Amino acid sequence: MTLREACNNGSKFLHNAGIENYTLDAAILLAKTLNTDRTQLMANTEKQLDEHHYENYLNLLHRRADHECTAYITNSKNFRFLELYVDKNVLVPRPDTETLVETTITRIDKLKKIKNEIHILDMCTGSGAVALSLKHERPFVNIYASDISDKALSVARKNAEKYQLQDIHLIQSDIFENITHKFDIITANAPYIPSGQLKTLQAEIQKEPVIALDGGEDGLEIIRRIINGARKHLLQDGHIFLEAAPEQMSEITHLYTTAGFSNINIEHDLSGADRVACAMT
Repeated sequence: MTLREACNNGSKFLHNAGIENYTLDAAILLAKTLNTDRTQLMANTEKQLDEHHYENYLNLLHRRADHECTAYITNSKNFRFLELYVDKNVLVPRPDTETLVETTITRIDKLKKIKNEIHILDMCTGSGAVALSLKHERPFVNIYASDISDKALSVARKNAEKYQLQDIHLIQSDIFENITHKFDIITANAPYIPSGQLKTLQAEIQKEPVIALDGGEDGLEIIRRIINGARKHLLQDGHIFLEAAPEQMSEITHLYTTAGFSNINIEHDLSGADRVACAMT
C-alpha cells in the first residue's frame, strides 16, 4: 500500500466516524506514524507503507475516531511561534488565547519605555502557552507561571526546556496561595465553562482535563477568586488581563469595579468576539 492509498483510506475511515477535518487529520496522523511532517509525506506519496507502520497508523486512526483530539495523539500543538508539547494533563492551546498574549505584549512594550524590569504572572498556565510565548517574544521580561496541577507544570517545564526558557519561574499554587511576589501584569486563561455545560461540549473537549475547564456554577468561580486577590499582588498601575467567554464580560466588568479596579476595557479575538477583560489598579 502506498502512502497516498493509506492516507485516502484513513480519510474515509475518519469521515465515516464523523470527524470534521478528516482529510487533514488522516494526513497528520500518517506523518506522526512515520515520524515526519506533512510536507515530506506529500512529497513521497508513492512510497510503500510497511505492515508495522500501517498497524500503528490504524491505532492512531481509531483513537481519533473515538474523538481523542489530534493534538493529544501527536503530543503537539502550534501556538503563535511555538510548537508545544501537550498531553491529557493540559488544555489544548487555542487561537482565541493569542488575544491574551497580544494584549499583554502591547502593555509590555509600553512599560519597557518607563521600566527596566517587568514582572508578569501567568496563572492557570497549563502547557505554558501564554507564559512561554511572552518570554519567547519579549525575552527581557521576568515571567512567573502558576498552576494548581503539578502534572500541568511538568508539561510547561518540558516546553520551557525545549525552547531553553528555563528561567521562567514555575509555581504550584491554588490561585494566590503560594504567590509571594508583586507583578506589573497578571494574566490568566482560567477555567470559565459553567459546570452544567461541560456535558454539552463537543466530544473532543470533554476529553480535556475537567480541572482546566470547570469554572463552577456560573463559570466565574476561579475568575472571581483571581480578581478578588489580584490587587495585593499587583504593583502600582499594574494590569490584569483575563480570558473568558463573550457572555461573561459584563459580569467580569462588574467584578473588576467591585474589587476597585479602573480603566476597564474588553479586547476582541480574531473573530471579533469579546475575549479578554482588562483592568488596572
